[in-house]
Amino acid sequence: MSTRKPEKIKRRDLLDRLWDLGRIMSTQTVFLHQAIAQSVGLNATDTKCVDLILRGPGDAVTAGWLSNMTGLTTGAVTHILDRLEKRGIVERVRDPSDRRKVFVHVRQESLAPLTPRYEAIGKAYLRLVEQYSDKELRLICEYLEKVSALSEQELAKVISARSKYE
Repeated sequence: MSTRKPEKIKRRDLLDRLWDLGRIMSTQTVFLHQAIAQSVGLNATDTKCVDLILRGPGDAVTAGWLSNMTGLTTGAVTHILDRLEKRGIVERVRDPSDRRKVFVHVRQESLAPLTPRYEAIGKAYLRLVEQYSDKELRLICEYLEKVSALSEQELAKVISARSKYE
């Protein structure tokens, strides 16, 4: 029986591995969402915009809000909403107190083709995370919250820099 201690992994190697895994996960996530979206005749940007609308500040959002959240131009958002409205996924409703303002909300029944696909992924993720302790899950959640906030900040910087050249 060997009494050798396991070799300590250098911090630089851990950081490099974390960076690589982040890139791999990001790429796989993009292509997973694209494949799911294509399975119902949409694209990943369409379905992610639907997700943003669902998680928005109310049961409906404006195209301007969606443009700010995504960094897409208002013209691009208009095209996305046109596609989604044509498919019956979203509905535009004029604000009764300000007819210039248009709200967009998701028609819940239109999500039926997507729901089983996302539920299957959710169940697979739940099976994966069941192996972690509550303490480990809190650490994972903290890390993901910080990564999400950082990504949001970096998106804002890119959008700001881009607008200087338009």
